[in-house]
Amino acid sequence: MMPREFSTIELTIDEQVATIWLNRPESGNGINLQMMTEFKTAAFDLEANPDIRVVILRGRGRHFSVGGDMAMFTEAGDALPRVIADVITNFHDALLSLRRSTAASIAVVHGACAGGALSLALACDFVVAEDKAKFAAAYRKLGASADGGMTHALTRALGQRRALELLLLSDTFTASDALQMGLVNRLASSDNLESEVVRMAGILRGNAPASVRALKGLTYQAPTTSFDQQLSSELAAFAQCAGTADFREGVSAFAARRQPVFKGA
Repeated sequence: MMPREFSTIELTIDEQVATIWLNRPESGNGINLQMMTEFKTAAFDLEANPDIRVVILRGRGRHFSVGGDMAMFTEAGDALPRVIADVITNFHDALLSLRRSTAASIAVVHGACAGGALSLALACDFVVAEDKAKFAAAYRKLGASADGGMTHALTRALGQRRALELLLLSDTFTASDALQMGLVNRLASSDNLESEVVRMAGILRGNAPASVRALKGLTYQAPTTSFDQQLSSELAAFAQCAGTADFREGVSAFAARRQPVFKGA
């Protein structure tokens, strides 16, 4: 199936790897209602496509995204609360779709990554950043609260005190800071960023979809689940994976000392 055509994002699919480009470079890929509506549509299409193994999120132009589009905030007038609610609803629906998907998601960050864009990156399964990228929570500068699960992601990664420090005291922070805090997985120079993304996507593409879905679900539920509940969930997930053709292929490949070829069955 050919991907849809969009105006504020761009969707490409190549060998089970989908790439969603935020495509408003003239505004620093500022997030507006049309972008989030299209992003939700793309995310739902990819979730429903069993052939997709990896989803990569990127930004056209100089930045991953500067966050919310300031023009939208000023032009909406008295309708701004309703517009913001529509933007965030579509945004959150898209993020939930990415989280449910059997595909692993990678945010590839360069330039600025602020506000809702930081939430978007943190909602992905993996974040790879150019070593010169700059990050910012930014919401306090607008007199606003956070969206896109930022308070959830930061509190899980940093604890309550560090999360509040980042939200209420910080300005920008560097890619090195983000790596040290555990907010990104890898840093790469501009010359090596592409090869690192290709390397990670290649590994993820080779994983069995049932395994990916199970491990994502187990990992994301773990911080709020008791040990005995987690053991029960792991038992159920392993038994479900064991009933797949991919599991039989994995066992056969291990015994034969070859790389498995998982077909999503």
